[in-house]
Amino acid sequence: MYSDEIKKIASQIEETARRAGADEAECMVRQSHSLRIEVKGGKPEGVRRSEETSAALRVLLDGKRQGFAFTTAPDEACFADLARDAIDAARLLPSVKENRFSSSEEIGSTEGLYDAEGVETSFQDKLLLASEAEAAVMDTDDRVEQAHKPSYQEQRKGTAIASGGSVWFYEDSIFSLSAQAVAREGEESQSGHDFMVSRRLADLVPGQVGQNAAAEAVQLLGGLPPETGTYPALFPPKVALDLLGALISSFSAEEMQKGRSRLADKRGKRLFSEVLTIVDDGTIPWRTGSAPFDDERVPPVPRKLVDSGVVTGCMHTLKTAARWSEEPTGSASRGALTGAPVPGPSNLYIQKGTCSIDTIVPSGISVKFNSLLGAHMMDSVSGDFSLGAAGYILHDGEPVRPFRNGTVSGNLFDLMASLAGVGDDLSFYGSLGSPTLLFESVIVSGS
Repeated sequence: MYSDEIKKIASQIEETARRAGADEAECMVRQSHSLRIEVKGGKPEGVRRSEETSAALRVLLDGKRQGFAFTTAPDEACFADLARDAIDAARLLPSVKENRFSSSEEIGSTEGLYDAEGVETSFQDKLLLASEAEAAVMDTDDRVEQAHKPSYQEQRKGTAIASGGSVWFYEDSIFSLSAQAVAREGEESQSGHDFMVSRRLADLVPGQVGQNAAAEAVQLLGGLPPETGTYPALFPPKVALDLLGALISSFSAEEMQKGRSRLADKRGKRLFSEVLTIVDDGTIPWRTGSAPFDDERVPPVPRKLVDSGVVTGCMHTLKTAARWSEEPTGSASRGALTGAPVPGPSNLYIQKGTCSIDTIVPSGISVKFNSLLGAHMMDSVSGDFSLGAAGYILHDGEPVRPFRNGTVSGNLFDLMASLAGVGDDLSFYGSLGSPTLLFESVIVSGS
């Protein structure tokens, strides 16, 4: 990584803005390098490398007028123009008393973020990981006819923020493997997918990714639409994350303050099942959501957003925290640096329970979901949903038959209030994690 280079860029832009008339200035520079390898038959079918450096400048005029400008090609020739654009924008915007920059001199730990050994691993060894995932797909079951685009991906980033004449910096790495399997029996074909993400290359297990993808595809063969009814339902970790992901915006202080969150004015109240605890923690070593500071240079604050069913927290930026006279939580995110910071999660997960998977499965007839379709379109304000679903009919915990072309419907908040059990199998997929969840009553219909 070119740490000295991006630290210098951030410092120069921040200094240029202050010389141009900004009362305060903050410049964030991020440089990313990415690699993607797709394989077919054990050989590379597609290789893509990319590199990008972006800079985002924020300034304050008259103490409270904030202006913003960014560039995806920061070089010295454009620094003055960038500063002028941000200052001109600030002059056109109203004064907002909550506008401020971080005054903290402290940052969190930079340990467990960057795997230098993994980054330096040879291209051939990285290609081999994707090839091993492909081989595992094809070797799992004779009914698997295709491994579709098994791939290895990595991204390494350097982030620098300059403010008040000082510069803060960290670098991080993320590695991932993914595979999709296609299984066929007669005229019917089904697909399955799995992936694994970590900041450490050594954590990736290609055989597990390939086998899981293949098993998912094979297990759905012979599935028919389910009988319409209300069932106890198991959501394995990968599927439960669709529910957790749909809840994220509800914990945004900005959404709460704008009246676009169901949880506005609900902190301190029990809205969910008492077996549900949701944690946001950006300090866990080697988790992909961890960082020493957020995109406003605020260290992450580990906390429970839900504690035994009670809504206890939210995700703050500096501005939203100031509106409520609260402390920021280190939750500011700027995506591709093209916009102002907004609240977002770090490592968000449902705390594991004490029930083993064997004991959490209900007796009698139940369903276990394998996948949900359209969860990203769930109405995060009302919580109402109607999603395509596939999975298995269980009897006393044992699979009876697979089902597909089903529909699961209801309300997300009501569903989380009816949570009956939480497994002890907490699993992370990237920065989101969940154990298996058991719900007493879920409406499933055939199509």
